[in-house]
Amino acid sequence: MLRGGRSQCGFELIENGANLGIAAALNIGVREVGAKGFDWAALFDQDSRVEPGFINSMLDACRTAPNPSQVGIVCPTYLDTSTGMVFPIQLSKAGEVLSAMTSGSLIPVQLFDRIGTFNEPLFIDYVDIEFCARTRRAGYRIVQSRAVLHHSLGRITRHRLFGRWFATTNHSATRRYYITRNRCWVLWQFMGDWSWSPREFHSALRDTIKVFLVEQDRPAKLKHMMLGFADALRGRMGKRFDL
Repeated sequence: MLRGGRSQCGFELIENGANLGIAAALNIGVREVGAKGFDWAALFDQDSRVEPGFINSMLDACRTAPNPSQVGIVCPTYLDTSTGMVFPIQLSKAGEVLSAMTSGSLIPVQLFDRIGTFNEPLFIDYVDIEFCARTRRAGYRIVQSRAVLHHSLGRITRHRLFGRWFATTNHSATRRYYITRNRCWVLWQFMGDWSWSPREFHSALRDTIKVFLVEQDRPAKLKHMMLGFADALRGRMGKRFDL
């Protein structure tokens, strides 16, 4: 479909021939955008969908923000395609955005020249979180637009326990390995980010409890999570399992 649509829609298709990981794939696109002289890079996952006027709304969020030159990332409002739920994003006590997903983000190309590109040894998962932490460490801000991105975050199911509702993403055992390994590694690298790291640590505990309580294939998932934690301690990064 993509090969056939190149001439009709006028886009350029780059085929890697293998799964190099999301960070490497993003970097290939980012370098291509920079080489062609564009000022902004818009990043999307394959299962994301935008509404009309998306890019203009994202640019407006940057232009109307205080000190637009200090905006490193513009993120959208995330709406889950299966549940209709709005994804919450991490905010500091002062209301500043701490992290955002890669999909739907709009990033000035000059930011990559200043802080580097995406971290390829992460392979998949927490590539966006690590980049956000690096962006804020360099003194840039993340702002959120009202532009809506329809996106799917795993296979979300809702559960009720002790009178309270909660959601879980039901990622596979191999994805749980990458999530755990990369989350632990990024936490170690940015432990001094006190506005973000305590929240992320609590989120890791909640996710582990939810997997243990309600998700299927729990033994395999918990085994892969323990392996991910061990590899994070050893600094063993890169691709470990096929996806």
